[in-house]
Amino acid sequence: MNAIALVMSWWLLAQVTEPDRYKPRVVGPKAAPAVRIDDQEGSAAAEIDSATDNALGPRGQGPQDNDSPQRNDESRLSEKDDETHGRERGGPGEGDSDLAPVERGPRQKLRPPELLAQALSRPREGAIVGRPITLEAALSRTTDRQQQLKVAQAYWRLSTSEADYHWALDQRDKLAVFTENHVNSPGVQGARASARADVRDAQLAVTQAQQDLADLLSGAADESPPLAVDRPHVGDYRTLYDSLFNGRTPPPRIRLIHRTLPVRRKAIDAHGEAILATLDALESTGEDFRKSGHGLATVLANLDQLKHERRSFMSAVRDYNQDIAEYAFAVASPGASEKSLVAMLIKTSTRGAQPPRGGRPNTQPAEPPASRELDRQRGNEAGTAEESTSNYQPNTAPDAADDSAVYQGLIDLSPAERVQKLSGLLHWDRALPSDAGQPTALADCLRSVPPEKRLAVITAYWRSRERIACHQALGDELEQLNALATIAIGSRERPGVAGASVRLQATRLAAQAAVLEAQIALLSSGFELTLAAGRRLDDPWLLPATPPHSGRYNVAPDRSARGATAARGHWAKIIALQHAKLEERSEGVIDADAARALLVNEARGPAEADPAREEAVFDEPMPLDQAARAVTRQASETLAFLHGLTGYNLAIAHYALAAWPSLSSDELVKQLVIVRTAKGEG
Repeated sequence: MNAIALVMSWWLLAQVTEPDRYKPRVVGPKAAPAVRIDDQEGSAAAEIDSATDNALGPRGQGPQDNDSPQRNDESRLSEKDDETHGRERGGPGEGDSDLAPVERGPRQKLRPPELLAQALSRPREGAIVGRPITLEAALSRTTDRQQQLKVAQAYWRLSTSEADYHWALDQRDKLAVFTENHVNSPGVQGARASARADVRDAQLAVTQAQQDLADLLSGAADESPPLAVDRPHVGDYRTLYDSLFNGRTPPPRIRLIHRTLPVRRKAIDAHGEAILATLDALESTGEDFRKSGHGLATVLANLDQLKHERRSFMSAVRDYNQDIAEYAFAVASPGASEKSLVAMLIKTSTRGAQPPRGGRPNTQPAEPPASRELDRQRGNEAGTAEESTSNYQPNTAPDAADDSAVYQGLIDLSPAERVQKLSGLLHWDRALPSDAGQPTALADCLRSVPPEKRLAVITAYWRSRERIACHQALGDELEQLNALATIAIGSRERPGVAGASVRLQATRLAAQAAVLEAQIALLSSGFELTLAAGRRLDDPWLLPATPPHSGRYNVAPDRSARGATAARGHWAKIIALQHAKLEERSEGVIDADAARALLVNEARGPAEADPAREEAVFDEPMPLDQAARAVTRQASETLAFLHGLTGYNLAIAHYALAAWPSLSSDELVKQLVIVRTAKGEG
């Protein structure tokens, strides 16, 4: 005890004499990795050139006056640094000139710009062969604005394909390192072969992307294939939508891009965070496997998750930059130079990150929490979801003492009844963003639509309904994973739980990114439905309120139908097969839900650690791992059921339109969702 007291006294004295010694110190970021993949020592991306000021004219009427007092603040598309997460975040700009190198020393917590730079760095072996070309040089090959847009979008496809290829190489090498001492273990050789095949797939994708861009550039046949050297943008992007389109109607796609760009940016960040967390989990689990030989299944699962998140990250980057290009080319003045156009797409010098002199105006509406509970107005058709879900009270409290299966009450029902009840639960609108749209019945969407466009409206309607349910199902998955995090905190002293907690964090971050992707799909489907129904895009976009049909559908007797017999017969067979598939899918969801509840309760474990498990540190998968995998499996089964339900309703639509082509919209809806049901299954 005296020794301990002496050490503590010395430690306290040291803090008094050197008060700053133990304070955390912020180390300024260093130089960023090169933007160009053919020159790792090149300079980082920098500011938007001043030529951008002339690329946009007031309301598209020509160049902006250079003496305008708002020229630097509001007359151009610009990017800004995100300060909402308590740390500097990416975006080619001020922070890009001082990012830490990504290939030197211990791996640091990388931001999206650094992740992107890492992915675009040329590998030591297996580098792609080609002729480096900048975005500006690519755009200068043509003066046609639409052709330039195609070039820009093909350029970003090539850039992200190159990054996917480099990451596939890294994935293969990581697997080789972690399994070098266990090459003969069951499953290792197969996993290595699969990783090599992934590299070939990525290489093929690069080759195709190179050819697509080369075709657009119309180069000589003997020219080397192009290589993208400019880095895509991953920072915020201010569209200046309100000022640019004040008093005039924007093109429809521009409205959608304006609303989805902020969510796409958040998805990029979320996938980036998931990549970093998965790398942490992989390094921890991989080291354990190298030393002990236990945990191969967990290592492979982490590698699969890393591959998925890296691909999702790069897909989000590609979509983000392609949408930015479409927006910028739509609002740029006709006389804008290639240099000005490039400055509207990516940063080209360090001044571009400086905030506007008048502050940091936020032109984007605040995004509401994706989990906000709303009671949505439903349509007036019979058979709405509330009629079968009025007593639904899911047990989602994270501090609940025990987990029960959400769908356990459906186990004893007949297969057809299970489909109906499960559909009602999943299509109960209970957690949607506040700006999701205006609830609208199917009959209302069809009333003003000519007969030849009815199928397009019905298709958009049911697909939008699916997006709503998918968004909620992925939100449920995230809540369940958050509940597991509470269990992990309470069990952190048990052997092996610390490593499992790191893996759970990676899974949770991946689920957060999936919710954002689902929100983008929800907004896009609402836009497509509004367009198909011929409604004004200035008004709130349409939000489907009629739940899809889920009972068995009895085809009409020949004497009551007027449509072509061959078409009716074909779709009648498809309807029967689709419902049979739904019965199987519903069983899969219910079984996955029961397994999840069981494994979550096992993850809670006894109140005190079991001494018999003290030596089982490397047992795998851990109960927490099993529970997390069960949660993701249930979400996957749920999404498959929802997709099948959409296919079932689309088959019914094809049949009804073939059988009754002249029905009014109200009567047609009855044939779609109410009347044509089996006896006792209304």
